[in-house]
Amino acid sequence: MIKRWAYLLYLILAFLVLFFSAAAGDEFGEIPSFYRPLIDRLSQEGFDFAILAKLFSDPRAEFIPGVTSLSLYPTEIPERYARFLSPDAILLSKTFLNHNFKTLKQMEDRFQVDKEVAVAILLVESRFGENTGRYRVMPTLASIAIMDSPESLQRNCDASRATDPALSCEWVERRSRKKAEWAYQELKCFLNIILQEKIDPLEVFGSHAGAMGMAQFIPSSYLNYALSEETFEKWLSSKEEAIFSIGNFLRSHGWKKNLPVRKKKQILLSYNRSIPYVETVLQIAQKISPSCQGTGGKGGGSRSLSTRN
Repeated sequence: MIKRWAYLLYLILAFLVLFFSAAAGDEFGEIPSFYRPLIDRLSQEGFDFAILAKLFSDPRAEFIPGVTSLSLYPTEIPERYARFLSPDAILLSKTFLNHNFKTLKQMEDRFQVDKEVAVAILLVESRFGENTGRYRVMPTLASIAIMDSPESLQRNCDASRATDPALSCEWVERRSRKKAEWAYQELKCFLNIILQEKIDPLEVFGSHAGAMGMAQFIPSSYLNYALSEETFEKWLSSKEEAIFSIGNFLRSHGWKKNLPVRKKKQILLSYNRSIPYVETVLQIAQKISPSCQGTGGKGGGSRSLSTRN
C-alpha cells in the first residue's frame, strides 16, 4: 500500500514538473534560440529573466548580422575623415561654436578643455546631432555579444578565409571572442542605464558599435563620464549636456590647458582609437580657433550639470 502511494506521488510530481516546464516554454517560446545563452548569462548576473525574455522576444530585437563581421583591412584611413575638413564643414563648426559660445566657454573654464576641441569632436561624431546612428543599441550590442557562438565563429571563419585563405580560424576565433566579450560588458552597461528610465529600451538608436547621442558615448562611457541633470533620453539630444560630457571625459583622462600635442593625441585616442580621427579633430580645432577667439555668441546655459553614475 505504501509503495502504491509513493508511486502515485511520484507520478503527480512528474506531471507537475512537465506541466510547469511546458507553461514556461509557451510563455517564453518566442525567444530566438541564439539569444537564449545570452539571456541565461545575463539573468545569472542579476538581470530579471522575465524582462529580458520580453525584450529579446520583441521583433525589434532581431539579430543584426551586419555588425558581427570582422574587418580584415584597415578602415580608419585619412580619406574617411576628409569631408570633415571641407570648407562647408569648417564653416558649420565655426557657426556652432559662435552660437553656443557661452556653454562652450563654461565647459572650458570648468574642465580646462579647449572649446574648439569639443566642437571638433561633435562635428566628427554626429555632425552636431544630425547623425547619431541608425542601429537599435540593444540588439546591436546583443548581436555582437553572441559572435562567440559556434555558428557565428564558423560563419566568420568561412567569410574571412574566403577573403584571405592564409588566415587561420584560430585568429578569427580570438578576434571574435574579444569583440563579443567587449559587447557583452557594454550590453550590461546599457541595461543598467535603460532599466532605470522610462524610455523604450528598443527605441534607443546609435552607431554600429552601440555609441549613443551627440557625443557618441558607448554605454560604459555614459555611466562613467556623462553629465546630465535630467534623464538619459534628454541627454541623447542635448547639445549642452554633450558639451559638458565631452569636457568631463577628456579632463578625466588627463586633459588640461597647454598640453603638448603628443599628450593631446594620447588622450583623444581614449575617445576613439584611430590616428586619422585624432589628427582630424586637432586639425578642425586649429582651423576654427583663430577666427572665433574673443567672440561672444547666442545660446548656451548656466546649469551646473552632475555626473550620471
